Amino acid sequence: MSLLTPSPLVQSLMGTPMSVAEFLELELPEPDDKLKMELDDGVLYIMTMPGTAHQSVLWRVIYHYMVYVKDMDDEPAVIWHPALAILSRERPRIAMPDLAFVLRENAHIIVDDCVEGAPDIVAEVLDLERDRDRDLILKRQWYAEASVPEYWIFDWRNDTARQLELRDGQYVERAALTADDTLTTPLLPGLAIPLADVFRHRSRPAR
Repeated sequence: MSLLTPSPLVQSLMGTPMSVAEFLELELPEPDDKLKMELDDGVLYIMTMPGTAHQSVLWRVIYHYMVYVKDMDDEPAVIWHPALAILSRERPRIAMPDLAFVLRENAHIIVDDCVEGAPDIVAEVLDLERDRDRDLILKRQWYAEASVPEYWIFDWRNDTARQLELRDGQYVERAALTADDTLTTPLLPGLAIPLADVFRHRSRPAR
């Protein structure tokens, strides 16, 4: 179940051609300003806000990252949720992944309130059917073409997570994980996210 659907006015903007500059200047009235929007090769794409199960998964992942860095003097990455990533100005293409990690050494790509270029890790939590296909197919292509090193896909419907790793310009599956597994990544040594806590946490809404 979605938390928010676009108003008729905003729905009328769906499919509107625009540049990256026009996208960044777009201002929506409340509560439409809370919607997720992307620029799909120069065409505006608007998504409904995700439901509570989606958000529960996302916040448990963020929680474990915050536990990981709590005693560090310098965090190894900057995290964004959701992120606004300008993947290409030429196409033009803007993605808004549910979560993005930018390693400290790549912090120069953070400009104002967005990422100009490829984050080091992007994560999507699958939700509505239309956007599931978008995350699994279209955005997999986008992130690969932008050279995002890792793409994580969480599916709360079947309690699974997939870790895709970029090799020779294409994603290959490094791990297919279940709620009994722990998510780790060589990009953030020492980070360990127990997926039982992500998918089976007591705060998760009932199925």
